[in-house]
Formats: sequence, structure tokens, C-alpha cells
Amino acid sequence: MNTNEVEMVECEFCGMSEECTPTYISGIKEFFCGKWVCGLCSEAVKELVKRTPALTMEEAMESHMALCRKFNSTTRLNPKLSLASTMKDIARKSSERRTSKDSHGSQISRTVSCGAVSDVKFKRSPIQ
Repeated sequence: MNTNEVEMVECEFCGMSEECTPTYISGIKEFFCGKWVCGLCSEAVKELVKRTPALTMEEAMESHMALCRKFNSTTRLNPKLSLASTMKDIARKSSERRTSKDSHGSQISRTVSCGAVSDVKFKRSPIQ
């Protein structure tokens, strides 16, 4: 097979397809324990290993694959429901952070108003 020829290959994690040369495909499979992984998923797995050094490459791959399975079975099937769930998660995490800050005494309290509130009444001019 000519090394300049390209073939379509599908990511074993997210399902995205890419056109790649056989040489590139074999290099990726060698690095990722025999699995073809797209560029996005490979970066996610490498970042996971970098952030959590205790994880092996296989564990990081399993973790990312589970995330992709969850995404493909929820978000892709029902994006509106996924958005609502994501917003709920953001609100929950934000609340947890505020609660955590409150318990550590790092909350900034407001002592003075930013400006005086004035009650201005406007007088209408007569129509001419």
C-alpha cells in the first residue's frame, strides 16, 4: 500500500471519523494500546494522564471512553435535556463552592453601597 494513500478510520472512543495515512494510524494505535483514537480524544487522554499521574494510560483511556459513552447516549440523543442537566450541575458546583468558601471565612462582605439611591422626579414640559 502506498504511504501517501489515506483511509477513513473511526475513533474507538467518540466515533468521529478521520482520513489518515496507514503509517499515522499504526503510530496512534501503538501509542494507545492498539486502539485508534482521534486527535480530540488523544489530547483528552494525555491531559488526564498529565493531571493525574497515578493513572495508567489504560485507566485514563477507560475513563475517557466512559465519558464518551455517556455523552453519546445522552447529549447526542437529547441536547435540550443535556443542557438542563449541565445547567443543574453548574448551579450545584457553584453552590458547593460558595458553601465551601462560607465555611472557610473567605467570603467578602459588603459594607457600603456603591452609590446613593436618589428619588428624582422629572417634570414634564407642556406640549407646544
